[in-house]
Amino acid sequence: MPATYKLQKGEFVYCIARRFNVDPAAMLSLNGLGQSSYVYEGMTLKIPQTGDDFPDGRSFEKPPATYTVASGDTIYSVACKFGDVEPWAIAMANNLPHVHPHGWLGDQIP
Repeated sequence: MPATYKLQKGEFVYCIARRFNVDPAAMLSLNGLGQSSYVYEGMTLKIPQTGDDFPDGRSFEKPPATYTVASGDTIYSVACKFGDVEPWAIAMANNLPHVHPHGWLGDQIP
């Protein structure tokens, strides 16, 4: 697990806590943030290296066999939507050479 993570467009603290299976309250505390703190694209978050796992399971929604990219989606926001899916895994499953920062409007991705 990395010690830090740089937020991408469409991501938020709970998404990253879920992805790395760490307690979101511990992640907020470690970063000096509260429930209503402002976070932004490009912000570097520290990832707790010890402590409790993410509560209530990591998967936010059951991933479908395919997903149609909607306006405003990014590969990062799609990964966040399903909780424990890594953006690079989506890129690899779709034969994308790199993780594109913006999404592919109308594309279907497995």
